Amino acid sequence: MAQVISFPRERRPTVLIVDDAPAIRGFLCDHLNESGFQCLSTGSGEEAIRLLAHGSAIDLVFADVQMAGSLDGFGLARWVKENRPEVPVLLASGNLGKARLHEELWGAQIMPKPYDFDLVVRRIHAAILGRPPQRLAALI
Repeated sequence: MAQVISFPRERRPTVLIVDDAPAIRGFLCDHLNESGFQCLSTGSGEEAIRLLAHGSAIDLVFADVQMAGSLDGFGLARWVKENRPEVPVLLASGNLGKARLHEELWGAQIMPKPYDFDLVVRRIHAAILGRPPQRLAALI
């Protein structure tokens, strides 16, 4: 059962899931919808940029680091930081050692794979509410 998160606003926050694996997108969106979020999803960084560039109301981007196509998760995080800096980015990687080298550079937190869905919900909630990264350890 998903943990339901309450938000101080009336509108449910919208999370954009970006992953080239349809099953992962589906599982994440189902869990996030059950947890009090609205979920959009795309299969590539390029599709995500098209949504973000058109001013879609997105509160957070959650993307895999490694994706098919010409834009990986780090490239997407860089684009978001430069063009939609108000939108936090969480990235996911099965290779945290390598991914952490880029974490600070692109302003995106890195989540481990495989996913702990409840941890994903807590991290998304904290990022949307603007909690500093050092306080996230208390949420784990």
